[in-house]
Amino acid sequence: MRLLAVDDDASILELLKHILSAFGYDDVTTARSGPDALAIIAQAERPFDCLLLDVQMPEMNGITLCEEIRTLPDYQFTPIIMLTAMVQKHYIDEAFEVGASDYVTKPFDFEDLKQRLSDAHRMAAERRASIEAVTGMDETACLATDFPSLVSNGPVPAKGMAGFFGLPEFENYAFQISTTHPLTSSVVAVKAENLDKTLGAGDLDGARQFVSSVGTALLDSSQAMCRFVSYWGNGVFVLTREAGKALDANALADELKQRSAAARGASNGAVRAVGFRVGEEVALNAGTKLEAIYLIEKTVESVEEPAAEPLAV
Repeated sequence: MRLLAVDDDASILELLKHILSAFGYDDVTTARSGPDALAIIAQAERPFDCLLLDVQMPEMNGITLCEEIRTLPDYQFTPIIMLTAMVQKHYIDEAFEVGASDYVTKPFDFEDLKQRLSDAHRMAAERRASIEAVTGMDETACLATDFPSLVSNGPVPAKGMAGFFGLPEFENYAFQISTTHPLTSSVVAVKAENLDKTLGAGDLDGARQFVSSVGTALLDSSQAMCRFVSYWGNGVFVLTREAGKALDANALADELKQRSAAARGASNGAVRAVGFRVGEEVALNAGTKLEAIYLIEKTVESVEEPAAEPLAV
């Protein structure tokens, strides 16, 4: 895996090179500023596989650099890990909002960093396979594919939508907030019902349009008041909310139903109105990533159960 590490502190870059070498990553390029990093990326013979960015840097901070990198065609889905001493929530929010894949705070826990890099490597491989599978799918293959696999947790639905990203990034965000700012945010699942009757098998465009329209509706919703959204699968979306903001589950389900109906009219029937179910709101407070994922799964399980909030139809 080819890595590019960007930090204005030369001693941090030297330390990183030693750490990464110990982990088995010897192909590491370094840059001392955002503009230098962009120049290196532009001149590289082939794209880097993973980027490590500091947040606080002169000329161009790491968040702006991340946003710039995401505009490059070869780096739309490349793992970008923020390595920083900045633990304030607004930095974490802003980093993920512009496309960060993960967020690691200094001083580094070496074993934790090793695991994050391993996860990033796996994420990159899975994303490449997902993109190749979808772009290479012909009409016959589409007709043999069901809705869940068409709108899997790959990058296609999230592309170009600020605040709506893949499930791995969502899990990383939930973990970071759970550990650095426990109980300041919560996670909620929302399920769209009867999708097999709404979208036919092989309707790839309709599936993409559906996921995008619901994601946009959740991010814009006055009822949800959410910051980030991801598609879980099987018609389920997960979203994060600020703690202390009341959630009217029935009102949210009704709002989504109305927006879905409006989307149907705007797209000549490609996206049809469906019913929505809102699950249990779960506070984010975890000590490990597995615990954070468990909290997400808890709200997903609640929305899959018949006893969850009434369905708006």
